[in-house]
Parts: sequence; C-alpha cells; structure tokens
Amino acid sequence: MREISTAVWHESLRWLRGLLASATRHPGHAVVLLALAWLVTPVLPTSVLVTAPAFATACLVWAATHPLSFHQVVAGPAARAWRRSWFRRHWAEVAGACGLGRERRLPGRPETDHRLEIDVPRLGRVRTDGPRVMLRVRPLMGQTLEDFEATAERLRTAVGSTRLRVEPYGTNEVLLTFTIGDALAEPFTASQPSPETSTSLTRVAMGRREDGSAWQLPVGPHTLVAGCSGAGKGSVFWSFAFGLAPSVKAGLVRLHGIDLKGGMEVLMGGELFSTRATTASEAVAVLESLVEQMQRRTATYAGLVRSHEPTTDEPLHVVMIDELAALTAYCPHRDLQRRAEMAINLLCSQGRAPGFVVFACLQDPRKEVIPSRGLFTQMIGLRLKDVSETTMVLGETAVTSGAHCHRIQRSVPGTGYVVPEEGGYPIRVRAGFASDHAIRQVAKNFATPFQEDVPALEVRDDLLSRPRQSRSKGAA
Repeated sequence: MREISTAVWHESLRWLRGLLASATRHPGHAVVLLALAWLVTPVLPTSVLVTAPAFATACLVWAATHPLSFHQVVAGPAARAWRRSWFRRHWAEVAGACGLGRERRLPGRPETDHRLEIDVPRLGRVRTDGPRVMLRVRPLMGQTLEDFEATAERLRTAVGSTRLRVEPYGTNEVLLTFTIGDALAEPFTASQPSPETSTSLTRVAMGRREDGSAWQLPVGPHTLVAGCSGAGKGSVFWSFAFGLAPSVKAGLVRLHGIDLKGGMEVLMGGELFSTRATTASEAVAVLESLVEQMQRRTATYAGLVRSHEPTTDEPLHVVMIDELAALTAYCPHRDLQRRAEMAINLLCSQGRAPGFVVFACLQDPRKEVIPSRGLFTQMIGLRLKDVSETTMVLGETAVTSGAHCHRIQRSVPGTGYVVPEEGGYPIRVRAGFASDHAIRQVAKNFATPFQEDVPALEVRDDLLSRPRQSRSKGAA
C-alpha cells in the first residue's frame, strides 16, 4: 500500500509540474481557463465540483498503478487522436517548408503583383497505429517518389519523428510513415527460457520492435549480423541462443560455436554447444565435418524428402560464429582460410533444406572480408560506420526507406534494422541485454545432451609450403 501511495504522490507531482510549465509557456491561455472556471463555478452543482477532482485523482492512481492499461485505454487513444489532428492542421506548412510545394500566381492578378499561392501535395487519409502515423499523399503533377525520398530527412526533422519511411501506395499516391517517439530507447534484459517454454523452431524471441511489439526472428534462413565494436552483436548472438535453448536440451537442435577470440564469448555458455572451436584449425574441422554430415543427409533425402523436420535422430545443426572475418579474411594460414570459405559457401548454399543453418556476426561487411555475403538471406544491421556499409548490409532501398544504421547512437547497443527474408521494408529492432550470469544460468539449465569432440585436422599452409622461385640475372 505504501508503494502505491508513493507512486501516486510522484505521479501527482509530475502532473502538477507539467501544468505549471504549460501555464508559464502559455500565460494567456491559463488566464482564460481560470476566468472560465471562476465564471462557471456558481452555476455548476456541488456534485460536479466534487466529482471532477475525484475523477482526476482516480486517473492519477490508475496511471501510477497500472500504466500499461491506462496507456491502452486513455493516454494512447488521446495521443493518436491529437497526432492525426496535428498532421491535418500542419501538413501544408510542413510540405511547403520542406520543398514539396510549388508556387502558383493567383488568377486575375497583374504581373507586378507578387502575391503567390503555394500548392502542396494533397493529404488524403491519416491513420495511426501505435507510435506510427501513416499519411496517404497525392503528389503534384510531375512529382515522383524520388522527390519525396529526397526531402525525407527534412520532413522527419520538421515533424520531430525518429524515423520516416517513404513507399508507393497504389498507382499515384505516396505513403509516408512517421514513427513518433522511441520505444527502444530504454535497455531491457534478454528473455530467458523457462522449463515450460515450447520447443517451436519456427521463430525465436529476440527482443522488441520499434512499435513496442515482440521481435521474433525466423529460424532457418542463414543470418548475418553486422555491427561495429560495441554495437551489441553479443546481445543478438545470445538472444538467438536463448531462443533455441529449450530445443537444444530436447535434442532437436545442436549448436556449434566458433569463436576465434580465444573462446571469450562462446565458452561463457559452453554447455549449450555440442562442439566449440576457438582456433582456426578447430573451426575448419567443425565446418568440414558439418559439410560431410550435410552431404550424407542430402544423399539420404534425395527423392524422398524436400524439407527437413528436426528430430532427436536428425537434429537441426546451427553454426554460430562470433567473428566471421577472423576466419575468412584475417586468418594467417592461407589453406585454412580457403577451406573455411569453401565450407561456409557450401553450408549457406545447400544447408537450409537438409537442416544446416549458419548464424554469423562480423564488424566489416565488405566483400573483401566476407565473399559469401550474398548467400546470407537474413540480414541484421546494427550500428555501422557510414552509409556505404549500411547499403552493403541492407541494400540501397533500405537506406531510402529510413534504415540508417550509421546514425544509431552508441548509447543504444543491440539496436538495428532487419530486412525480412521475404522482402519488404526494414524493421527497427533491439535485442535484449544478456548478462554473464544469465548466460551461465541458461547454459546450465539447458545444457545439450550431445557433446562432441572436434575432429583432428591436417593443416597445410599453401603460402608457406610453396617453394620460393629464384630468377637468374639473365632471365627475361
């Protein structure tokens, strides 16, 4: 009871400060409201004067004790109605100031009369969906979708939204989707599985989307996570592992961890992984062993099965690579690098149907670093260095649609954009934070029943084993 009283007291103080701030900014409106209240006080019955403060107090208690239901029933609908009204009232001013308007001389005016009228794209239906405001706009004659994309940043800034998506609607309209506020600003912990969690392998819970709904990542497509150091790749990595943990314990999934940073990441939850590779030779051995298993399974399925269904006898194999570039670009052994690239290419190009999936993280998304980038059909872009890297990961259309990975702040690790495998516009998401304690606890509670040894590998360095060829002085 004391906690509820404290919450109501703090909420009341917050509302009171807000009223005082509004009165300070708009003193004229405050005087008019006080005058109206003073004039109607003798007219209103005593019951109304008692009921109004009681109703306001009840709203305060509701907002303090059950903020979610209060937002769904009262605050949310009121905010959405106000946003729809604001956009209808200010659209002409915003469009004209941002470069979408066109000057037109008033009819019947002489040439010396400089009074002009500004034509702007006609605003059609305005809809709201959570934090999003969707505007259907009819362009002026001669305007195209590219004109709206060129002014997208000016429109976003003028409205004060966190994101603007521009897309065609029908044959002659443009849909502008503004995202108001940021539901991903506050950090949250990654959801840990419980013994009652289902072992569904269709999607796994990763975190939240920009509209506040749950972010669920499909299991099956090969996934590439790109982000700078400190962008939150670990949050995405372990959120995906947490989502698969119940299936790992049930024997339906076998995780294979590759971490060439000495195992600092993978070994934190090593009990989840059937095999763990911390050196380049171990990584290549694991990858080539999985390629052999994949080829045996495809030979068994040929003419009988086209899609794999995980069982304890034939589980889903998921390769989770912490830093892919250390294997495909920075490996000093040329032979290991070549064999690793070949194995990853085979797994990515042939592994989905027989049940072999690659989930990889890296910092540098250039083709020189990851030649098989095009084989990953599911891309997640966290904070990146510049717009060119964003384009490499998500594509050119994603940038014009408002997916700016290069503008993500350092203060929101785990935040990024996802391009759905089936296509469409990128979605802004954030993965939950996985602490060291949480990783150890999940690994202990959902340890895999299948531990495998890394097979031995014969390493031959082509660069070092190649004989040096000397040239005589008279050679041409």
